Amino acid sequence: MDTTNLKSISGNHFVSGQIQIDDIKGIADFGIKLIINNRPDNEEFNQISSKLLKDKAESLGIKFIDIPFASGTLNKQKILDFSNLIKNNHEKSLFYCRSGARSSLIWGLASVIHLGADLDECMISINNSGYDASMLPNMVGYFKIN
Repeated sequence: MDTTNLKSISGNHFVSGQIQIDDIKGIADFGIKLIINNRPDNEEFNQISSKLLKDKAESLGIKFIDIPFASGTLNKQKILDFSNLIKNNHEKSLFYCRSGARSSLIWGLASVIHLGADLDECMISINNSGYDASMLPNMVGYFKIN
């Protein structure tokens, strides 16, 4: 993987679209120590399974965690699990889904709801990384109540 496809969202946190087996060596060489997959398996034809990616990542010393969700399946527990993984984590980390958009939103939700980050600053970070943060305020409001 050309690591220029990894978009910095905050410090050592990066977001990208779908990764492939052949990308993992470059990701490891870049210094990524944690990968969080936000994409469910079998979302599209010929999509590589998260198990294959996890096996390759772990063989290179990268922790690989699945927190998959699709539209309408994100819940408070997934946001909390995500926030617990990134809380006090200063190592380089990669969050990916099909395009990176879902990963940027769960990062924003976890940061604002559980880690005390400023909503406007998170929106700027998401927008600056090339994703659309316009849904974040409504999603924060929803998950704080429900």
